[in-house]
This record gives sequence, structure tokens and C-alpha cells, in this order.
Amino acid sequence: MRKFGGLAQVASLLTIVAILLAACGSSGSTTGTSTGSTPTKTALKVALVTDIGGLNDNGFNHLAYTGYTKAQQQYGFTSKVIQTQSQSDYVGNLTQAAQAADLVIAVGFLMQTPLDQVAKQFPNKKFAIVDGCATDTNGNCDPLPNVAPLFFKEQEAGCLVGAVAGQMEVDGKAKVPHLLGANTIAAVGGLSIPPVNRYIAGYKYCATKVDPTVKVIINYSQDFAATAKCKDIATSQIDQHQADIIFQVAGGCGVGALDAANSKGVYGIGVDADQGYLYPSVITSALKKVDVAVYDTIDSFQKGQFTSSPPKFDLVHNGVGYAPVSSAVPADAKQLADSYAQQIISGSLVPPENIP
Repeated sequence: MRKFGGLAQVASLLTIVAILLAACGSSGSTTGTSTGSTPTKTALKVALVTDIGGLNDNGFNHLAYTGYTKAQQQYGFTSKVIQTQSQSDYVGNLTQAAQAADLVIAVGFLMQTPLDQVAKQFPNKKFAIVDGCATDTNGNCDPLPNVAPLFFKEQEAGCLVGAVAGQMEVDGKAKVPHLLGANTIAAVGGLSIPPVNRYIAGYKYCATKVDPTVKVIINYSQDFAATAKCKDIATSQIDQHQADIIFQVAGGCGVGALDAANSKGVYGIGVDADQGYLYPSVITSALKKVDVAVYDTIDSFQKGQFTSSPPKFDLVHNGVGYAPVSSAVPADAKQLADSYAQQIISGSLVPPENIP
């Protein structure tokens, strides 16, 4: 037993020496590859700058915030959201965001030129802009390596709701009792800018493809926030032209157009998000999945995969679509919209970008 104890003491001494040698060997800097655990990577900071419609527009800006929040919850970066009150705030808000974050998401076509200015001032920061690109003073897209333009094929979503509207006109009062009888539909745009016009182009093109005799009335409010302006326009479209269906493409202002449709007992079509919860008369909405685009952009950035040339968000990439239809929509109208969607995906139907 005494001999065994002596061996145990020797083994213990050797163990202590080995530990000391290991400690000495690990001190100081090394050029070898570490075999230890990798520290958790700190999430890069991301800021969101809304357009003048604000987070309560029930559509475009709110969707951007939804995608931003999803990414923020996943990656844990501190939330930095700046709501724009006036177009004169764009440069200041984007600058403030760039000073605070590694990636800035600008929400809206109207920020294109201000973003070009700010992105050049912060070449080491990354930027993305929903519905646009960094645009120089001549109105041309400036292919900056630190700016990702996030474009959508709104004309595809517009086509699907246009198909619904056109088929409802074809079906007539036998299936759609609240039609006024003038075979007329309408759209209320905010500003006449490419994203708005692409929606309306698809809407008119596919409605008239279904019913070549349908009349499509188009007016603009020149505003994305003042609901009263859009309500007045839609009311006029209904009273003066007997429009049966009002497609709003004016952000928060367009909620007023849907209000007019509901008050007048006709049908409304929402935009960007599913706006069927706003009024019982909203039969569907043209969807632009800004939340998907914003989330995907942040996700790619956090993974080190930022690109200044992302693909367009379309039906194929789950970037656009149309919301579930209400019970007021006949089955054949929904079937037609679904058929048009498949034709667009296959490439046999290509809605135009410009209003026909």
C-alpha cells in the first residue's frame, strides 16, 4: 500500500507540471489556429428611415417596419427607427441614421436623390432603398457599391386585382349586386411616380384584358398622407363616373378612398398590405411584400452577403401578390386571378410597367 501511495504522489506531481507547462504555452500571442470556442458575433446595427406616410399608414411604411422588427428580434441589434415628417427631412434623417448604424434602410422612392448624397458621404456604410435606387441630380440611377436598390414588379400585383375587378364587371349584377351599371372602375394614385404607376398599369391592363369595354378612371391626389384628398377624389369617381370599384394606390391618403367606397356602397381594393380589415367593402388588396424585402436585406447583411444588385421582388420571388378575397367576389373572378398569376410566373403573361 505504501508503494502504491508513492506512485500516486509521483503521478500527481507530473499532472501539476503538465498543467503548468500548458499554462505557460498558452500565454502571449500565437499565430496558430485556435481550437477553442468562437465568441458570439455582435449583430451589426441597422436603422430604418420611413417616408412621410409614417408607421401608421396601414401599408407601405408599416410593412417595412414589420420586416425590420422581425430581423431585429432575430439578431438583437438596438432598434433605430426615424419617422420622416417632411421631404425636407430626408438628408438629415439619413445622415443621422448613417451615423448610428452599419446599414440604413430608406423607405420610399422620394428618398432616391437624398440617399445618393448621403451614401457618398458614408462610403463605409451600407444602404438599401425600397422602391428606388441612389439617383444623381440628373435623375439617373447611380450604381454605388454600398447601396442596394429594392425594386418590385407592382404591375404583377396590379394585374391580379385588375383581373378580379374586370371579371366582376363581366359577371354583372346577377353575381355582383352592388354594381352601379356603368361598367366603370377607378384608381386613386398618390404621386405619379414609377411604383404607383406600375400598380395602375397592371390594374388597367388586366381589367381591360378581361373586359375590353370596361372604363378605367385614373386620378392622383398628389399626396400620400392626407386622407381627405383621396376621399374627395374617390367620391367624385363614384358620383360623376359611377365607378364600381376603387383601387387605392396612395398609401395613408388612400385609406380615404376606401372610406369613400365604403360610404357609397361600392367596392374597394387596398394596396401594399391586406387592408380588408379597414372596411367590409374592401374585396382584396394588391400586395407588395415590403416586409419580405426589408427582412431579406437585413438577413443577408448580417450574414455578410450584402449585394448592391439584388433581384427584383416579383411573383416568382414571393415579392408581390394579392390578398384573400372577400365573400363579395364571385368564384370565377378569384379563379381568373389565380390563372393570371400562373401565367405571369410561367412568363406567358407580362403586364406592362407603363399605364396603357
